[in-house]
Amino acid sequence: MYGVTCRVTKKLDRFERRAVERLLAEAGLVFEGAPDYTALAEDCDENVVATASLDGSVIKMVAASSEWREAGLSGQVISALMSAARADGRYKFFIYTKPEAAPKFSALGFRELAASKNSVLMECGAPGVNEYRAMLEAERAKNGPRAGAAVMNCNPFTLGHQFLIEEGARQCPVFYAIVVEEDASAFPFADRLALVREGTAHIPNVRVIASGSYAVSKATFPTYFLKNRGELPVAAEQAELDARLFGRLFVPALGVSRRFVGTEPFCVVTALYNETLKKILPEYGCEVVEIARKESGGAPVSASRVRAMTAEGAEGLEALLPQVTLDYLKSPRGEEAAARLRRAAQ
Repeated sequence: MYGVTCRVTKKLDRFERRAVERLLAEAGLVFEGAPDYTALAEDCDENVVATASLDGSVIKMVAASSEWREAGLSGQVISALMSAARADGRYKFFIYTKPEAAPKFSALGFRELAASKNSVLMECGAPGVNEYRAMLEAERAKNGPRAGAAVMNCNPFTLGHQFLIEEGARQCPVFYAIVVEEDASAFPFADRLALVREGTAHIPNVRVIASGSYAVSKATFPTYFLKNRGELPVAAEQAELDARLFGRLFVPALGVSRRFVGTEPFCVVTALYNETLKKILPEYGCEVVEIARKESGGAPVSASRVRAMTAEGAEGLEALLPQVTLDYLKSPRGEEAAARLRRAAQ
């Protein structure tokens, strides 16, 4: 188009990186992390005039030079990005965009998952939200229409998580422990899921399910996984989209009328998220119930406290962890997780 060529690279050289950073800065964006793929549209003089990147399944850092914005180059670089990823076996993509730009992405095959006044979260590819919704509806058909739920990362599974689940299960006919599936934690998802299942096996009305990409994931709430947690306005916008997606998807599909959260004295982003849930979920007929955290030694039990103690090799984990997690930490996989924590702390 107009002498523009488009290519995709998995690793930017320093000149390409500088060109992308300049283009992003012009659009009020910054270069983030180490994307898996970056698409570059270049004019006949090899100037980068549009770009888009893919990080995991999330399309981000989409920008076009001001003089080219009416040429449809954003769609061109995104299409090239998706084609390259599909050639490598990736078939599912997410993107954040402004409401006025959503129709453009609909034309590329994206469908809306959740929307706020300022942002829209969209998905393209399969398996997608319809397949995940069908799985949730099958759970509801087996377990009944009145349920409570909590979404938790369990990195790792603590006595605090166990306490929250026990409290929720005591108050609800069926309780869903929805474990964050994103593998961006020191403890792998498969291990976290197994720990929650084993650690709640004594509670007959608890059902443990994976969140898919639809609750506190790098697609729905990427700020949650950033070390510095980003800027609060960005986190607030993402928290609202994540909350609205829970209201649109989990509430009707599982019959969730109460979502349980623990009080959050440590993390400002998680505390913001809890307040957002309290504001948004009642719009969908779901009450938010905040449970005071279980304490040990005069301080709340938290996974971050456990991770810090594990990295330091400190004693006293017996007061913070159920037996299933203590046993896991002595296993080869648990020792690997502890080693990752020690390396990260160095």
